[in-house]
Amino acid sequence: MQAPRLVITRAAEQARGTQPGPDTLIPLSSNEIRRLFTRLVSTVQHHTSHILHWSQWRRRRQAQARAAHYRKRLEPP
Repeated sequence: MQAPRLVITRAAEQARGTQPGPDTLIPLSSNEIRRLFTRLVSTVQHHTSHILHWSQWRRRRQAQARAAHYRKRLEPP
């Protein structure tokens, strides 16, 4: 009976607008800006598009982890 509960929980989150979309990213942090700058200015061993794509992937995963953390904290014991 776990599936109906998850469907109801997800529907409630979508109604509140707390469900992150597939393209949701957390804002750039100062550490991420520093890392991007260093990678783009230093000796380039990867293409710029690869570095930027990796940054977006990483921040998307961080946003998903943050959303999952908050969802878990809101679940009743």
